[in-house]
Amino acid sequence: MKNIFSELTNILDKLDEDREEIIKKSRDIVRDCSIAIKSIHRVDELIYDEKVIKIKNDLKNLKSLINTNPGHFYKYLKTPEQEYVEAVILHSIIQKQKMPGHIDLDIDALHYVLGLADVIGELRRHVLDNIRMSKREYLNEILDKMDELYTFLFSLDYPSGMTKDLRHKTDVARNIIERTRGDISLSIQMNKLTILLEESTKKDK
Repeated sequence: MKNIFSELTNILDKLDEDREEIIKKSRDIVRDCSIAIKSIHRVDELIYDEKVIKIKNDLKNLKSLINTNPGHFYKYLKTPEQEYVEAVILHSIIQKQKMPGHIDLDIDALHYVLGLADVIGELRRHVLDNIRMSKREYLNEILDKMDELYTFLFSLDYPSGMTKDLRHKTDVARNIIERTRGDISLSIQMNKLTILLEESTKKDK
């Protein structure tokens, strides 16, 4: 009995040790993804490129550690992969580049989809930033991308037990898009009104 429990203790100690390291690595990746996303909104390509390179390498190391016992650890890959997808896809859309797929990014297909759903919220932030800076040139183009993402996500009609929180994310995305559509319409109308007032003022002079 003593030998059996001694062996079990060794195994569980190693699992606990690996788990702690996995959690730390996962948090580091999520933090770097957050910085990468902020750098996209700030148009800081240097920081974005640096973070993406680091994230790729850290994800590779994280997967190696998880693969030592995937049955216990695979769940810890969900959040960092989602966040990575969110950063990369957001960047590709804003920069009008081709969107990489889950195979290109070496990401679990479900994690990829869940990350896509989160991109819609960041695109709204991008739209609002442009409205504040009076940049209205391609607001409707971004809105079209949000609609396109939502349409594809909504078409993934699978049991929630398989897709996790995708349905909830999709419902949230729909509300975000409708609010954004209203914000864009209001911004365009206000801009037209401003132009008309300026023209009217000039004529009065």
